[in-house]
Amino acid sequence: MKNLILSVLFTLQFFSIIPVHREIEPTPSRVRASLSWLPVIGLGFGAVNLLFITALQPVMSPVTLVIVALTIPIVLSGGLHLDGLMDTGDAYFSYKERDKRLDVMKDPRTGAFGVLVLLAVLALRFVFMYESFRSEASALWLLVLIPALARVAMVGVLGHVPSAKNTGLSSFFQQSYRTGVTWSLAAMSVFLLFGASLLTSLNVSIALGVAAIAGIFMIKMWSLRAFGGITGDVCGAALEGMVTLLWLIVWIFI
Repeated sequence: MKNLILSVLFTLQFFSIIPVHREIEPTPSRVRASLSWLPVIGLGFGAVNLLFITALQPVMSPVTLVIVALTIPIVLSGGLHLDGLMDTGDAYFSYKERDKRLDVMKDPRTGAFGVLVLLAVLALRFVFMYESFRSEASALWLLVLIPALARVAMVGVLGHVPSAKNTGLSSFFQQSYRTGVTWSLAAMSVFLLFGASLLTSLNVSIALGVAAIAGIFMIKMWSLRAFGGITGDVCGAALEGMVTLLWLIVWIFI
């Protein structure tokens, strides 16, 4: 039980701004468990988001509500994954050789391409979310499910795409990854997609599942070609890209 609690606290400490005033040793079992807990953290972020949006609906315009819905998960995660998105954008659009791209990714400074990629992703996500909410009120429930499903996909990428280098966050987490994590992700996916079918429709649920699987394979092929594998930044970019892709699917099928 103690190890379970510590693994949850480690996940919160690493992937959120929730203060955990305790030094937790990253043992392999705790790191491995944190990967399984990550989608649950996504559910929590989504639940907080939905509560805020529901409370603010009577006093805010639809446009403002969507902006708030975009902002809350970013705040709760401390912008961790968006930082990875910007670093990945800078590296990819530098059009340098593969090894040089990894050097660009490590640069703490953010370039113009990183900012442009960030703006493009958030603008597209805003449009997809706004149009989805306007078309069908039940789409609001997906504020809870999509962050979790996107994290399932991100951990799937982490566990099944080789790292571009032997150091860094992706390599650190991959050292503790085991088949059991994949099975826990599969179970979580079934739960999330079943929930989506109840809250929206079976068509939306199936489309989200297909998109998540296709997205994992696309990210795998792209990251291997562009960087020779994944890094922590690429995983962050994968999460943000997956969230945007899933909202696109909702907009199309809702």
